[in-house]
Amino acid sequence: MIGVSAHMQRLYSLIHQASNYAYPVLLTGEKGTGKQLAAQTIHSLSQRKEKAFVVADFSTLAPTLAESELFGYERGAFTGASQTQWGLLTFAREGTILLKEVGELPYHVQARFIQMLQEKEFKPIGSIHPIPFKARILATTSRDLQAEVERGKFRQDLFLRLNATPISLAPLRERKEDIPLLIDYFLEKYERADQPGMKLSPAAGQYLCGHAWPGNVRELEERIRQAMSVCSSPMIDVSDIKVTPEMPDDRRWAADLTSYLDEREWRAIVQALRESQGDRSAAARLLGIAESALQKRLQYYHL
Repeated sequence: MIGVSAHMQRLYSLIHQASNYAYPVLLTGEKGTGKQLAAQTIHSLSQRKEKAFVVADFSTLAPTLAESELFGYERGAFTGASQTQWGLLTFAREGTILLKEVGELPYHVQARFIQMLQEKEFKPIGSIHPIPFKARILATTSRDLQAEVERGKFRQDLFLRLNATPISLAPLRERKEDIPLLIDYFLEKYERADQPGMKLSPAAGQYLCGHAWPGNVRELEERIRQAMSVCSSPMIDVSDIKVTPEMPDDRRWAADLTSYLDEREWRAIVQALRESQGDRSAAARLLGIAESALQKRLQYYHL
């Protein structure tokens, strides 16, 4: 991890503290801020560094596969289970398992996960034989899990367990003094054999330091890599760097408004369902909409 800013100094301190014990850690921050790298650093500094580091990435895993990928399954447990398959929890053994984008974990799998934490063991799907669980849990999320709890999309008991040690990673726009160091690192990382020692022109460096980087460090790395691949001289200029334009103010306002209206509508639907004691026809009448329209909104909000 690279940086000298106050944000990074605080992060280094928190990582070192977290590496000294086995409590769960929840790493939060925008996409591209380096949450997985921070998790790997915690593991590499811990007493488990010689043990396995297993990543369960729920951002790329289909929800229907999450349970079997985590817990594994016995042969014949379901259609297509032609052989026994170990899950990621088994592979973690006494090492560390990283729950990447844990906010994407399906609700019913969250319940199984809580049960495993309470009993310190789990059973693969279709098995009657429990497997001890001794791994440390680290988790990352770019969502506001507290808000997800309030909306009924994430279990509060699981959130409280994962959030035993919260660590927040700052977006790159809040630590711009680290950008020159990151640029130097990526220039060295992607150095070309046919064009060694590539540098940024002062104008290009100033241009990159002035950008807000909505994609954070990941976006900066990709822009440097692309610029180095297309530049035909040892000096990378502004014309070699392609930065995605930031969202105009009116589009950001529209996105914020959509989020606000979704929240208001979700609360109104939940209140109507409570008042009607779950009767969807009655709830639709309270809301003044057709029952078919309510059904579509229930599916939209996963209610």
